Amino acid sequence: MKRVFSKEIWTVLFICLIFTAVYLTLSLVRHNHFLSGYDLAFVNQFVYGYSHFKIPISTVGAYAFTPSFYDHIEFIYVFLSPFYWIFSDARTLIILQAIFVGISGIPIFLLARGHKINSILSFALLISYLSFYGIQNAIWYDVHSLVFAAVFLAFFVYFLDAGKKWLTILFFVLAITCKEDIAFLTTLILTAHFFRARRKLDLALIFISVIYLFALFNIFYPHFTPGYRFGEKGGVLVNINPNNFINTIQKREVIVYSLGWFGFLPLLFPVYLIPFFGDLFHYFVLGIGVNTAQDFFYHYRVTLAIFLIWPTILGIEKFKKLNNKYLAFYILFWAALFTYILHTPFTYLTKQWFWVESPSVKNINKMLSYLPANASVVSQNNITPHISNRDNDFTLFADVKGFKDNSPCGKPQCAWFKWAGNPQYLVVDTSSEWNILQLLANRPDFIKALNNMEKTGTIKKYKQIGSAIMYTVEKRPFP
Repeated sequence: MKRVFSKEIWTVLFICLIFTAVYLTLSLVRHNHFLSGYDLAFVNQFVYGYSHFKIPISTVGAYAFTPSFYDHIEFIYVFLSPFYWIFSDARTLIILQAIFVGISGIPIFLLARGHKINSILSFALLISYLSFYGIQNAIWYDVHSLVFAAVFLAFFVYFLDAGKKWLTILFFVLAITCKEDIAFLTTLILTAHFFRARRKLDLALIFISVIYLFALFNIFYPHFTPGYRFGEKGGVLVNINPNNFINTIQKREVIVYSLGWFGFLPLLFPVYLIPFFGDLFHYFVLGIGVNTAQDFFYHYRVTLAIFLIWPTILGIEKFKKLNNKYLAFYILFWAALFTYILHTPFTYLTKQWFWVESPSVKNINKMLSYLPANASVVSQNNITPHISNRDNDFTLFADVKGFKDNSPCGKPQCAWFKWAGNPQYLVVDTSSEWNILQLLANRPDFIKALNNMEKTGTIKKYKQIGSAIMYTVEKRPFP
């Protein structure tokens, strides 16, 4: 270890620093250009609350006025909240997430070198891991506890593999407390490891993982949260059908491209693919109701990076003829190929649209300078993360409203909005630049809803800068 540290660690740190810088660029430019949304606003409001020593109440989410543990068990945000004493802004979370991901490369390299993988090949494995499409997409799509959990899992796997008992336990605890379903993943990791190592620690931590899962999903959620989706009849854990594992082209592509990212080398050590297939199973089959978790996108594939690099390393160690510098080119080739084929976020860095700040971004920024600091406000999805450092910030959701008389649109039902609470202001931007991800509605209906609410006196135009508009809210959208 000392030799590895003294001769190679500076190169490792440099590679990790480069990836951190790239991920920071991707996520910060995206946020500054108002392309972030609901998820970032959600966690930013929570961390803001924790930093003020409060049990935070979500107002930006679909389940408004619910406490932080209503939707997920995410202690990681409690631990990160002191950083808001330095800079209380959603960008703090963005920066921390990118730094954490960069740091996660260190245990991956040490894992490879610990199994006597060639130095150059170990660097290639590190680059392939840090560029994995699941990590790229996770960084691109806001901030998530699952990303921090994946980082802790990388350290957990390394220390577990290296036989470091107390560090294994430390990162085990950090990982499972990041998000409620991580204990399922640690169970899979430990099961695979037990087949090879036969350690009592594996069995002990499997037992703790199972007990933790049981306590959360059979005691806490059903009895201490008012209708959490995992605990509800008809919720996410329904329609458990094994055929759902490969029932769509997208799911089959996820399996092939994920294995292919590492040149299909994980197949050389199939026992250690248990976590990989188990992770996909818990989304594709158990979590079939989470529509966004069924393909390449968003953050759900981030954990696959560690679940694939581990059997890759063990497979190379097992087949010693593969352990040479020439395999490095093979591994990097596949990572580069799939970066191109899947058009992952790294490719956005070469696009002009990514770097250019549009007039609508400038308009929104100028408009927000007029928003009183302590005002309660409802805003469209991509504006909300920028103003969610407050107790009463609400998200604008598309809806329809029926009218018996005096219909503002001349029909029995009109495009409309709904929101929680009693905000004083409404902030939107009607530029054609935004799509359904930013508006949570198609743009024509979005503009119709604004016009209908203006006609009925529900909102009143207060200030306009280009396509950015601030309204005062005169009355609730529904009685």
